[in-house]
Amino acid sequence: MYGPRDLQVYVRNSSHEIIGQLDDFTQVKLAMRYNAVSNWAMDISATERNAGLLAPSLNPNGGLIFKLYGSTLLSGPIHTFGYADGSDGTEKFTLAGPDDTQYLANALVWPSPALPINVQTSAYYTVTNSASYTETLMKNLVNLNLGPGAITERRKSGLTVEASSNRGKTGQSFKYRFETVLDALTEIARGAPIGTPPGYLGFRIRQKDASAGTEFQVYATTNRRDTATFSKGRNNLVSSSYQVQAPTASYAILGAGQAAVDGAANSAAVAKSLYGYSRVDTQPVFPGYRVESFVDVGEIDPTATDAQAQLDEKGQDAVYTGATSVSISMQPQDTPQLAFAKDYFLGDQVTVVVPYEGVIQEQVREVELTFNATSGLTTEITVGTEATTSHKTPGFTKRINALRYVVAKIATRK
Repeated sequence: MYGPRDLQVYVRNSSHEIIGQLDDFTQVKLAMRYNAVSNWAMDISATERNAGLLAPSLNPNGGLIFKLYGSTLLSGPIHTFGYADGSDGTEKFTLAGPDDTQYLANALVWPSPALPINVQTSAYYTVTNSASYTETLMKNLVNLNLGPGAITERRKSGLTVEASSNRGKTGQSFKYRFETVLDALTEIARGAPIGTPPGYLGFRIRQKDASAGTEFQVYATTNRRDTATFSKGRNNLVSSSYQVQAPTASYAILGAGQAAVDGAANSAAVAKSLYGYSRVDTQPVFPGYRVESFVDVGEIDPTATDAQAQLDEKGQDAVYTGATSVSISMQPQDTPQLAFAKDYFLGDQVTVVVPYEGVIQEQVREVELTFNATSGLTTEITVGTEATTSHKTPGFTKRINALRYVVAKIATRK
């Protein structure tokens, strides 16, 4: 349905103002990820009329904006710039970078965001039984740690936070201490399922459509199981492969210490209180398979009014990410009735019909779009469960990512 020239690519300067459009690109690849950092790459002729705008020396801290039929898919800075000339006299640039969501991974959640790091007054950034909706809590977190409400040295230039539409739920409790803003947002969003069957809130940073600057945005995912179905029989599925993996955690034992008590010299040595948290696996392929996992959740006062809410948040995080993994990689065929960015988007729940497993209904986790000047558009989509990126990701990479998460939790404990 889409061709390479349906994609519009614009160059922006350090003030996020559009200063030119690129036409003569050979290939553009966009790897768009749900509630994670996306990436882009481009090959383009060095003789293109606006090619000079791409050189970091001529446009420092510049970036690109990618639009499909006028709607922004993603935007981000140029982190890699390469030049090559061939024996045939051709010259080309190779560029790559993350999308603007990267800035959420660059910032940490400070216990007291309004204060300089050397005068922090709190052990944790804490929210207790909040009357605010999940979306509002997410936007407050971004605003205070890198948005307009952050202290000057941490404020990301040109970034604003859109107004809240009060999506999600109220009554959430959580606390953070130097986790990345990206990790914190992912956990908060996971704690507030929306819709039936439940999906989650999506979030991103991208270029504003109407003016210069970038904006932190939260969007609602949609249940499209009945309207977005991919199958060979419908002639909208070119190829597919899938993988199902047993759960790595179906029963979480939470170890929680009592929060520090003023004046108690031995408060940090209070014995752990233990709690069990189980989850009924939504995937029936490993029925009754029990995997126990221990999670040190730091210090939670068992007498606090929101103690159970905090435990639920941590327990849910452990068993959702450790649940049975279902990952489908597919190459869909766009049709007038069903095309990405028009009829479904990242985070939406769709239906895929595959051999042996039959019908799989999960969220769109990753979309890779390749716009080639010769062959047109190729789309590859990954649909799957919470822990899914792509089943083509090597196993040791997944284990390293899981270990990084555990180490980060240990490093940020009080």
